[in-house]
Amino acid sequence: MSRIFGLFAIIGVFLISILLIIPVYSAGQCAFGSAYAWFKSSNDTWMNATVHPLLRRGEAFEIQVVVTSSINLSMVFIKLHEFGTPVYEVIEGPTAMEQLLECPHLTIAGQSSKFCWTMKVRDDTSWVNGYAPLEVFVQFNKNDTAVLSIHFDVITAYIIDEAWANVSKERSDIDTSLTQEPRLLPTANIVGVILISMFFIIVLKFEKQKR
Repeated sequence: MSRIFGLFAIIGVFLISILLIIPVYSAGQCAFGSAYAWFKSSNDTWMNATVHPLLRRGEAFEIQVVVTSSINLSMVFIKLHEFGTPVYEVIEGPTAMEQLLECPHLTIAGQSSKFCWTMKVRDDTSWVNGYAPLEVFVQFNKNDTAVLSIHFDVITAYIIDEAWANVSKERSDIDTSLTQEPRLLPTANIVGVILISMFFIIVLKFEKQKR
């Protein structure tokens, strides 16, 4: 019995050590920097990514991405990406879909920059009555060999097969709430609590059996 108890103790310590040593990152951050995104439909407020709106063919919306460098870098790249049949197009912004944007102004540790796109669902998209992710990809280059990237869906919209009745409206100003980081799930903390709880439950179980 003592051997089994010792084995579980070693496994528990090993798992907890891995958890503490290996960094667990959220979708919006890595060791070299961070990226957070927001979405706003034509008649809605800004929402933290990832958002799951209902969008129609031709419907316009806005996205904003804030990128921050954590260390000195050689280059930062940003790209908007989608999968399969083209669904989205850029009306106004620093890049078109699938175009890589070079950001040499983000190479100093602690620098941040905000990127804004006005977009729409393509009028002629054939992908309807289904979900269409719009992903932001950010790559941080420390040098030629040290590269880390972040990629996550800004939206995963359900595309409705009907045309959008466009209502003329001036583009709204950026919400001041965008200076706040989105509330992200503390993955490392949750996993740690689960592992530690399981470990002590097993320990208590074997202690009771010994008694």
